[in-house]
Amino acid sequence: MSKKSEAVEASVSQSVGKGAFDTQVSGITEDEDFVEAMQDLSTADDQETDDAGNNWDGHHPELKKMCVIDCATKRRIIPNGEPVEIDNECFYGKIMLMVRTPDADAKNDATNLKASARRISGYLKPKKRRFEFQFQIKLKRIPQGPTFLGCELEHGIKVGGITKGLVNLLLAMVRRINPGFHYSWGPEGVKPEDIDSGNYEKTHLSFPLEASMDRIVVTKAGEEPPQLGFELEESNESVKRRRKTGFGSVQWNLEDTYTMCLWSQYADWIKWKSMNVPGVSPFLMSRVTGKQPIYLCVYEIDNCTPDDYRKNRPGHLRKDLMIFNRLEISNVEHTVGGLASKLPGGGSQSRVKRTYTSSQHSFGDTESVSSDRVTVS
Repeated sequence: MSKKSEAVEASVSQSVGKGAFDTQVSGITEDEDFVEAMQDLSTADDQETDDAGNNWDGHHPELKKMCVIDCATKRRIIPNGEPVEIDNECFYGKIMLMVRTPDADAKNDATNLKASARRISGYLKPKKRRFEFQFQIKLKRIPQGPTFLGCELEHGIKVGGITKGLVNLLLAMVRRINPGFHYSWGPEGVKPEDIDSGNYEKTHLSFPLEASMDRIVVTKAGEEPPQLGFELEESNESVKRRRKTGFGSVQWNLEDTYTMCLWSQYADWIKWKSMNVPGVSPFLMSRVTGKQPIYLCVYEIDNCTPDDYRKNRPGHLRKDLMIFNRLEISNVEHTVGGLASKLPGGGSQSRVKRTYTSSQHSFGDTESVSSDRVTVS
């Protein structure tokens, strides 16, 4: 018998011991804990796991196409499940990943989902969002420099001169609308010694953390923070203020709990496509990024105050970054390499060619690059 079975049997015994059956006039009603324990016992030794030991029982099978890994712990995070603990030098707390699965859009999808996955699917169904990532944290220290949410790549991307000029024009427009926005094409042409010393920027797009999150809820000490996996409520006035102000719009301290979320209707991680861009048909994100994974990270620029950053607009050099949290997002059908390839079973990348060189970077276009911007749906 597995350890899971033994634990469930203990739960069953405990439920019976405390009076799992309550006699009523209409008959006998079973205690909910007892019923759940019995259901778990019946499936404890027959659950679907991958090569890394992740339990996929009750999840939509399409979720296996995407792989999210906490780069600090090398742990794979299964979306639409329970919140996962995160801990680093700046904050600790929980993260919950919610991803739109095909059953939210297809009437004939008869996938048997567990309760939590079914509820999340129902939560996302009436919305345009393809995903929503929620974070609930308490700070260990107060950031002194500007803090960013970035989307970055390990390798550069190759685009033609004309295309690059058009993209730069569009990105400059984004910067005028979002003053804290920053981007870099990556380390092309950088000397090896600069790479070794961290005197370079990776290919990335980033926004001030305070302005990029779609919702931020601050809970005072002693009060109950919002439950993850549900709608986070923030007034429109507060959202607009954060978007406009950026740095300094949230008063960070060590006592409060900060619950935040990031969503988008433009990125479908299961299909690995950019979706819902006005005037543009859905297209594979690998047209822009090549076959490499995408990284979502939270970082602070060291030795620079928010005021100094506003005045000087320094580059986001690797040597100056304090990276607090980094998630690798990949896809079994469209990416290779990264931490996913090092998991037992290769992170389910067995169907993808494993070799990867910079020559595999694809040519981007103006619509695809600009679609990465996070907006309120």
